[in-house]
Amino acid sequence: MAAEKFSIQEFEKKYVARLSDRTLDWNVLKFQEEIDPKYRRAQKRYIGRGATANNDSNVIQAERFTLSTMVLPAGCEGPLHLHDDVEEVFFILKGKVTALIQADNDSEVYEIQLGERDCISSPPGVYRGVRNDGDEEALMLVMLGASKPNLPTYPEGSALEELRKQRAKEREAIIKG
Repeated sequence: MAAEKFSIQEFEKKYVARLSDRTLDWNVLKFQEEIDPKYRRAQKRYIGRGATANNDSNVIQAERFTLSTMVLPAGCEGPLHLHDDVEEVFFILKGKVTALIQADNDSEVYEIQLGERDCISSPPGVYRGVRNDGDEEALMLVMLGASKPNLPTYPEGSALEELRKQRAKEREAIIKG
């Protein structure tokens, strides 16, 4: 930016994402909902496309991480998944959420209760998921530690993992396109 004349208007266009310009995307994870309706949730992207690589031109371009908010309806679940390349942070803004943690495909699933302003960071290689056990919608901030994270995997043999394998080629086309 130093080489050209600084313009606050251009800076704002490029680096400010306003709530009023965001829409809830109920379709970004719809493939999970097709496996089980309890997986229905929505995302508002602010920085980067996230691991789903949705073609969203209304985001701040990611350089080192992604940031979005996730709406979790009462009773919904974000299924166990694993990012092999990045840590993932869940910061609870509203509601009560149970974090699901599994060390590997064959181990016990642990539950950690989280409330408003609680945070959990899952390192690469650990299965993680979330569940809204409350009676009301929960809202959380989600951060991934790369500008274009690898597509997550799901427990081996699960319906979601089989679907992920089918859709991996589609994602690559989006990223390259």
